[in-house]
Amino acid sequence: MSQPFYSVIIPVYNAIETLEDCLESVWSQSFSDYEIIITNDGSNDGSGEMLKQWFEDKGLLAYQIIEQENLGLGAARNAAIAQARGKFCALLDADDLWHPEKLSACYEFLKSAPETAVLYHSVENFGRKQSRRPTFPIQSLKDLILLGCPLVPSASIIRTDLAQEHPFQTNLDYHGAEDLYLWLELLIAGEQLHYWPEALTYYREEGGMSSNIDEHLHKVTNVYEHFYREDLITKQYYERATQRKYYEAARFYQKRGKHDKAQQFYSVADAKSLKILGLRILNAIGLSI
Repeated sequence: MSQPFYSVIIPVYNAIETLEDCLESVWSQSFSDYEIIITNDGSNDGSGEMLKQWFEDKGLLAYQIIEQENLGLGAARNAAIAQARGKFCALLDADDLWHPEKLSACYEFLKSAPETAVLYHSVENFGRKQSRRPTFPIQSLKDLILLGCPLVPSASIIRTDLAQEHPFQTNLDYHGAEDLYLWLELLIAGEQLHYWPEALTYYREEGGMSSNIDEHLHKVTNVYEHFYREDLITKQYYERATQRKYYEAARFYQKRGKHDKAQQFYSVADAKSLKILGLRILNAIGLSI
């Protein structure tokens, strides 16, 4: 059996409502040199049965379903990546979708740069509302910390040998921020993150940060604190990174009219920033901008 170019990695946990649309977005790809590896991470909502039926109906042969008890997102991704035969692992979460040209567009870049560590691309939110997420090139660890993290797992492709060498964290202290941990780890190891604007993923903005912002913030700050305590990032970087996350949380709440919560996070964001000071004043008078 020849080596596929991509291994499509999909972790699944109780995703019955979105899973078929996710799989159909893979099936609809114009590029066909891929295998699909799915980890059913202890689902109890019928996702496992739906998966088997979907593959049977499609007649697909290049796929694998791994069954395991519920161990978390990092462990689910790792289990699938460990079985990957493709040159690159294309990550996709079970509630997200791909544009039909996503794999083809990324192939155009990767075939000319086969040693690429990570390739990421543009993302459009859907669900709560439709909007293009800010996505930009990251050239260094400093960029990721000071500018924020533009990488979304479902819009990220990792060289398989590197993904197997650097597995996702399974420590639940970082649950939901496993990807940030990995990007930091790879940048510190000297790997490069490449941005390719020619591809597109659709990110479902109904769960994750949009409904669990405080918990997400806690997990992200756990990641930065770990790298700081291990002397892998400086105190200045640690403080700037956490202040940025406080600012993002404040903006999240202000836009939704939750001004008390927004003020709580503005109060611990960068006090020297005139931009934040202005937003804090507008928030205090009840403007949801």
